[in-house]
Amino acid sequence: MKKIIIIFFVSIFFIAFIVGRCNNDDSIDTTQSVAPTTVPDETINTVIPQITTSVESSAVEIPSMQKNIQSQMLYRLAYTTSYNYKTKCPNWVAWHLTSEHTDGQFPRKGVPYYSNDGIVEGVGYVTQETCRNGYFVDLEAEEPRQQLSDWTRDYNMSHGHMCPAGDNKWDKAAMNQSFLLTNMCPQDEKLNGGGWKKLEEKCRTWANQYGGIYIVAGPIFNKPITRTLGEGKIAVPDAFFKVVLCLEGTPKAIGFLYKNDSSSQLIRDCACPVDNIEDLTGLDFFFSLPDDIENIVESDANLAKWN
Repeated sequence: MKKIIIIFFVSIFFIAFIVGRCNNDDSIDTTQSVAPTTVPDETINTVIPQITTSVESSAVEIPSMQKNIQSQMLYRLAYTTSYNYKTKCPNWVAWHLTSEHTDGQFPRKGVPYYSNDGIVEGVGYVTQETCRNGYFVDLEAEEPRQQLSDWTRDYNMSHGHMCPAGDNKWDKAAMNQSFLLTNMCPQDEKLNGGGWKKLEEKCRTWANQYGGIYIVAGPIFNKPITRTLGEGKIAVPDAFFKVVLCLEGTPKAIGFLYKNDSSSQLIRDCACPVDNIEDLTGLDFFFSLPDDIENIVESDANLAKWN
Protein backbone atom coordinates (compact mmCIF):
# COMPACT_ATOMS: atom_id res chain seq x y z
CA MET A 1 0.00 0.00 0.00
CA LYS A 2 2.81 2.45 0.88
CA LYS A 3 4.36 1.76 -2.50
CA ILE A 4 1.10 2.58 -4.26
CA ILE A 5 0.70 5.83 -2.30
CA ILE A 6 4.26 6.87 -3.12
CA ILE A 7 3.74 6.16 -6.81
CA PHE A 8 0.49 8.17 -6.76
CA PHE A 9 2.13 11.28 -5.23
CA VAL A 10 5.14 11.03 -7.53
CA SER A 11 2.77 10.95 -10.52
CA ILE A 12 0.86 13.99 -9.26
CA PHE A 13 4.13 15.86 -8.73
CA PHE A 14 5.37 14.95 -12.19
CA ILE A 15 2.14 16.07 -13.90
CA ALA A 16 2.17 19.35 -11.97
CA PHE A 17 5.77 19.93 -13.01
CA ILE A 18 4.99 19.36 -16.71
CA VAL A 19 1.92 21.64 -16.63
CA GLY A 20 3.95 24.36 -14.98
CA ARG A 21 6.63 24.13 -17.63
CA CYS A 22 4.02 24.44 -20.38
CA ASN A 23 2.36 27.46 -18.77
CA ASN A 24 5.70 29.21 -18.38
CA ASP A 25 6.92 28.42 -21.90
CA ASP A 26 6.98 31.68 -23.92
CA SER A 27 6.63 29.81 -27.22
CA ILE A 28 3.09 28.69 -26.39
CA ASP A 29 0.59 31.48 -25.82
CA THR A 30 -2.93 30.12 -25.55
CA THR A 31 -4.39 33.36 -24.19
CA GLN A 32 -3.49 35.65 -27.11
CA SER A 33 -6.37 36.54 -29.48
CA VAL A 34 -6.10 37.93 -33.04
CA ALA A 35 -8.21 41.02 -33.74
CA PRO A 36 -9.76 41.33 -37.22
CA THR A 37 -7.95 43.68 -39.60
CA THR A 38 -9.92 46.75 -40.67
CA VAL A 39 -9.07 49.40 -43.25
CA PRO A 40 -10.32 52.92 -42.50
CA ASP A 41 -12.12 54.62 -45.37
CA GLU A 42 -9.77 57.57 -45.27
CA THR A 43 -6.67 55.46 -45.86
CA ILE A 44 -7.45 54.16 -49.35
CA ASN A 45 -3.78 53.84 -50.21
CA THR A 46 -3.32 50.93 -47.80
CA VAL A 47 -5.97 48.94 -49.64
CA ILE A 48 -4.32 49.12 -53.04
CA PRO A 49 -1.71 46.35 -52.56
CA GLN A 50 -4.51 43.98 -51.53
CA ILE A 51 -6.95 44.80 -54.31
CA THR A 52 -4.60 45.28 -57.25
CA THR A 53 -4.00 41.56 -57.87
CA SER A 54 -7.68 40.66 -57.88
CA VAL A 55 -8.57 43.70 -59.95
CA GLU A 56 -5.90 43.03 -62.56
CA SER A 57 -7.12 39.46 -62.97
CA SER A 58 -10.71 40.60 -63.54
CA ALA A 59 -12.31 42.88 -66.08
CA VAL A 60 -12.81 45.80 -63.71
CA GLU A 61 -13.75 48.04 -66.63
CA ILE A 62 -16.86 45.99 -67.53
CA PRO A 63 -19.94 47.78 -66.15
CA SER A 64 -23.07 46.19 -64.77
CA MET A 65 -26.44 46.90 -66.40
CA GLN A 66 -28.92 48.25 -63.85
CA LYS A 67 -31.70 48.71 -66.37
CA ASN A 68 -33.33 46.26 -68.77
CA ILE A 69 -31.41 47.28 -71.90
CA GLN A 70 -31.01 45.12 -74.99
CA SER A 71 -27.40 43.90 -75.11
CA GLN A 72 -25.19 41.51 -77.05
CA MET A 73 -21.72 41.11 -75.61
CA LEU A 74 -18.91 41.10 -78.18
CA TYR A 75 -15.34 40.38 -77.05
CA ARG A 76 -12.41 41.83 -78.99
CA LEU A 77 -8.67 41.66 -78.57
CA ALA A 78 -8.44 45.14 -77.06
CA TYR A 79 -11.95 45.91 -75.86
CA THR A 80 -15.40 44.56 -74.97
CA THR A 81 -18.61 46.04 -76.32
CA SER A 82 -22.27 45.73 -75.47
CA TYR A 83 -24.14 46.04 -78.79
CA ASN A 84 -27.77 47.12 -79.00
CA TYR A 85 -29.58 46.11 -82.22
CA LYS A 86 -32.43 48.52 -81.41
CA THR A 87 -30.21 51.60 -81.58
CA LYS A 88 -27.63 49.85 -83.82
CA CYS A 89 -25.00 51.40 -81.54
CA PRO A 90 -22.97 50.07 -78.64
CA ASN A 91 -24.47 50.61 -75.19
CA TRP A 92 -20.88 50.91 -74.05
CA VAL A 93 -17.33 49.93 -75.01
CA ALA A 94 -14.80 49.11 -72.27
CA TRP A 95 -11.05 48.56 -72.32
CA HIS A 96 -7.89 48.58 -70.21
CA LEU A 97 -5.42 50.99 -71.75
CA THR A 98 -1.83 50.34 -70.68
CA SER A 99 1.28 52.37 -71.37
CA GLU A 100 2.45 49.59 -73.72
CA HIS A 101 -0.68 50.06 -75.84
CA THR A 102 -0.54 53.83 -76.34
CA ASP A 103 1.62 53.55 -79.45
CA GLY A 104 2.93 51.02 -81.92
CA GLN A 105 3.93 50.16 -85.47
CA PHE A 106 0.44 49.75 -86.96
CA PRO A 107 -0.97 53.22 -87.62
CA ARG A 108 -4.54 53.96 -88.60
CA LYS A 109 -3.61 54.83 -92.18
CA GLY A 110 -2.62 51.22 -92.77
CA VAL A 111 -6.11 49.80 -92.19
CA PRO A 112 -7.03 47.16 -93.16
CA TYR A 113 -4.12 44.94 -92.20
CA TYR A 114 -4.28 41.62 -94.05
CA SER A 115 -2.69 38.35 -93.06
CA ASN A 116 -0.72 36.32 -95.62
CA ASP A 117 -3.78 34.36 -96.73
CA GLY A 118 -5.78 37.49 -97.60
CA ILE A 119 -7.90 37.44 -94.45
CA VAL A 120 -8.22 40.71 -92.53
CA GLU A 121 -6.58 40.00 -89.18
CA GLY A 122 -9.06 40.07 -86.32
CA VAL A 123 -12.01 40.48 -88.70
CA GLY A 124 -11.91 37.60 -91.16
CA TYR A 125 -12.94 37.40 -94.80
CA VAL A 126 -14.38 40.66 -96.15
CA THR A 127 -16.18 41.72 -99.31
CA GLN A 128 -17.15 45.01 -100.91
CA GLU A 129 -20.42 44.79 -98.98
CA THR A 130 -18.69 44.39 -95.63
CA CYS A 131 -15.58 46.56 -96.01
CA ARG A 132 -15.27 50.12 -97.28
CA ASN A 133 -12.65 52.79 -96.56
CA GLY A 134 -11.25 50.63 -93.78
CA TYR A 135 -14.59 50.23 -91.94
CA PHE A 136 -16.09 46.78 -91.38
CA VAL A 137 -19.62 45.51 -90.96
CA ASP A 138 -19.61 43.38 -87.80
CA LEU A 139 -21.02 40.05 -88.94
CA GLU A 140 -21.11 38.82 -85.34
CA ALA A 141 -23.64 41.51 -84.40
CA GLU A 142 -27.31 40.63 -84.18
CA GLU A 143 -29.49 41.86 -87.01
CA PRO A 144 -30.58 44.46 -87.79
CA ARG A 145 -27.07 45.89 -87.64
CA GLN A 146 -25.18 48.84 -89.03
CA GLN A 147 -24.40 48.66 -92.74
CA LEU A 148 -21.81 50.65 -94.66
CA SER A 149 -24.57 52.22 -96.75
CA ASP A 150 -26.15 53.73 -93.62
CA TRP A 151 -23.26 56.13 -93.23
CA THR A 152 -24.37 59.15 -95.18
CA ARG A 153 -23.40 62.79 -94.69
CA ASP A 154 -26.66 63.56 -92.88
CA TYR A 155 -26.22 65.83 -89.87
CA ASN A 156 -22.49 66.17 -90.64
CA MET A 157 -21.84 62.94 -88.76
CA SER A 158 -18.51 61.09 -88.54
CA HIS A 159 -17.70 57.53 -87.53
CA GLY A 160 -17.26 58.14 -83.81
CA HIS A 161 -14.90 55.53 -82.38
CA MET A 162 -15.72 54.61 -78.79
CA CYS A 163 -12.44 52.71 -78.37
CA PRO A 164 -10.18 54.91 -80.51
CA ALA A 165 -7.87 53.68 -83.25
CA GLY A 166 -5.07 55.56 -81.50
CA ASP A 167 -5.29 53.12 -78.58
CA ASN A 168 -4.74 50.14 -80.89
CA LYS A 169 -1.53 50.81 -82.83
CA TRP A 170 0.17 48.02 -80.90
CA ASP A 171 -1.42 45.14 -82.87
CA LYS A 172 -2.74 44.49 -86.39
CA ALA A 173 -5.89 42.70 -85.23
CA ALA A 174 -6.58 45.28 -82.54
CA MET A 175 -6.33 48.12 -85.05
CA ASN A 176 -8.62 46.34 -87.52
CA GLN A 177 -11.20 45.54 -84.85
CA SER A 178 -11.34 49.17 -83.75
CA PHE A 179 -12.92 49.84 -87.18
CA LEU A 180 -15.81 47.42 -86.71
CA LEU A 181 -19.08 49.34 -86.92
CA THR A 182 -20.14 47.98 -83.51
CA ASN A 183 -17.42 50.24 -82.08
CA MET A 184 -18.95 53.28 -83.83
CA CYS A 185 -21.63 55.84 -83.12
CA PRO A 186 -22.73 58.73 -85.35
CA GLN A 187 -20.76 61.64 -83.92
CA ASP A 188 -20.71 65.29 -84.92
CA GLU A 189 -17.65 65.76 -87.10
CA LYS A 190 -16.45 68.79 -85.11
CA LEU A 191 -16.76 66.91 -81.82
CA ASN A 192 -15.05 63.89 -83.38
CA GLY A 193 -12.04 65.95 -84.48
CA GLY A 194 -12.17 68.36 -81.54
CA GLY A 195 -13.09 67.83 -77.91
CA TRP A 196 -13.57 64.06 -78.11
CA LYS A 197 -10.22 63.61 -79.86
CA LYS A 198 -8.48 65.73 -77.22
CA LEU A 199 -9.95 63.58 -74.48
CA GLU A 200 -8.69 60.44 -76.25
CA GLU A 201 -5.21 61.97 -76.38
CA LYS A 202 -5.43 62.93 -72.70
CA CYS A 203 -6.32 59.35 -71.80
CA ARG A 204 -3.20 58.09 -73.59
CA THR A 205 -1.16 60.62 -71.63
CA TRP A 206 -2.65 59.31 -68.39
CA ALA A 207 -1.99 55.69 -69.39
CA ASN A 208 1.67 56.56 -69.96
CA GLN A 209 1.83 58.55 -66.74
CA TYR A 210 0.24 55.91 -64.49
CA GLY A 211 1.07 52.72 -66.37
CA GLY A 212 -2.55 51.92 -67.14
CA ILE A 213 -6.14 53.12 -66.83
CA TYR A 214 -9.58 51.58 -67.22
CA ILE A 215 -11.99 53.27 -69.64
CA VAL A 216 -15.66 52.92 -70.56
CA ALA A 217 -17.26 55.07 -73.28
CA GLY A 218 -20.64 55.15 -74.94
CA PRO A 219 -23.66 57.09 -76.19
CA ILE A 220 -26.50 58.77 -74.31
CA PHE A 221 -29.94 59.00 -75.91
CA ASN A 222 -32.86 61.18 -74.99
CA LYS A 223 -36.26 59.53 -75.18
CA PRO A 224 -37.80 59.28 -77.63
CA ILE A 225 -34.94 59.02 -80.13
CA THR A 226 -35.53 61.77 -82.68
CA ARG A 227 -32.55 61.52 -85.04
CA THR A 228 -31.41 58.56 -87.10
CA LEU A 229 -28.79 58.01 -89.79
CA GLY A 230 -29.29 56.23 -93.14
CA GLU A 231 -31.89 53.75 -94.31
CA GLY A 232 -31.04 51.44 -91.44
CA LYS A 233 -31.92 54.24 -89.02
CA ILE A 234 -28.85 54.19 -86.80
CA ALA A 235 -29.82 56.16 -83.70
CA VAL A 236 -27.90 59.44 -83.37
CA PRO A 237 -26.77 59.99 -79.76
CA ASP A 238 -27.61 63.24 -78.00
CA ALA A 239 -24.43 63.03 -75.95
CA PHE A 240 -21.45 60.82 -75.13
CA PHE A 241 -19.90 59.70 -71.87
CA LYS A 242 -16.49 58.47 -70.88
CA VAL A 243 -15.41 57.28 -67.44
CA VAL A 244 -11.80 56.67 -66.43
CA LEU A 245 -10.37 54.78 -63.44
CA CYS A 246 -6.76 54.73 -62.22
CA LEU A 247 -5.57 52.34 -59.50
CA GLU A 248 -1.96 53.49 -59.46
CA GLY A 249 -1.17 55.14 -56.11
CA THR A 250 -4.29 56.68 -54.63
CA PRO A 251 -7.29 55.37 -56.60
CA LYS A 252 -9.19 57.96 -58.59
CA ALA A 253 -11.94 58.06 -61.16
CA ILE A 254 -13.53 60.77 -63.25
CA GLY A 255 -16.32 61.07 -65.78
CA PHE A 256 -16.90 63.22 -68.85
CA LEU A 257 -20.06 64.25 -70.69
CA TYR A 258 -19.97 65.73 -74.21
CA LYS A 259 -22.94 67.05 -76.17
CA ASN A 260 -23.11 65.57 -79.65
CA ASP A 261 -22.92 68.87 -81.46
CA SER A 262 -20.42 71.25 -83.05
CA SER A 263 -19.94 73.49 -80.02
CA SER A 264 -16.49 73.98 -78.52
CA GLN A 265 -16.23 71.71 -75.46
CA LEU A 266 -13.23 71.75 -73.16
CA ILE A 267 -12.15 68.78 -71.05
CA ARG A 268 -12.40 70.76 -67.81
CA ASP A 269 -15.95 71.87 -68.60
CA CYS A 270 -17.09 68.34 -69.44
CA ALA A 271 -15.65 66.67 -66.32
CA CYS A 272 -18.16 65.31 -63.80
CA PRO A 273 -18.43 62.61 -61.11
CA VAL A 274 -18.86 59.04 -62.33
CA ASP A 275 -21.98 58.92 -60.15
CA ASN A 276 -23.65 61.45 -62.45
CA ILE A 277 -23.08 59.26 -65.50
CA GLU A 278 -24.39 56.21 -63.66
CA ASP A 279 -27.62 58.13 -62.98
CA LEU A 280 -27.95 59.04 -66.66
CA THR A 281 -27.11 55.65 -68.15
CA GLY A 282 -28.29 53.11 -65.61
CA LEU A 283 -24.82 51.54 -65.66
CA ASP A 284 -22.83 50.59 -62.56
CA PHE A 285 -19.15 51.27 -63.25
CA PHE A 286 -16.21 49.65 -61.46
CA PHE A 287 -18.54 47.65 -59.20
CA SER A 288 -15.84 45.04 -58.53
CA LEU A 289 -13.92 47.54 -56.40
CA PRO A 290 -14.38 47.45 -52.62
CA ASP A 291 -17.44 49.54 -51.79
CA ASP A 292 -15.56 52.05 -49.65
CA ILE A 293 -13.18 52.85 -52.53
CA GLU A 294 -15.88 52.82 -55.22
CA ASN A 295 -18.08 55.24 -53.26
CA ILE A 296 -15.24 57.69 -52.73
CA VAL A 297 -13.72 57.76 -56.23
CA GLU A 298 -17.03 57.86 -58.09
CA SER A 299 -18.20 60.97 -56.24
CA ASP A 300 -15.10 62.98 -57.17
CA ALA A 301 -14.54 65.08 -60.30
CA ASN A 302 -11.34 66.87 -59.40
CA LEU A 303 -9.45 67.06 -62.68
CA ALA A 304 -6.44 68.57 -60.87
CA LYS A 305 -5.71 65.14 -59.37
CA TRP A 306 -4.98 63.86 -62.88
CA ASN A 307 -2.43 66.49 -63.90
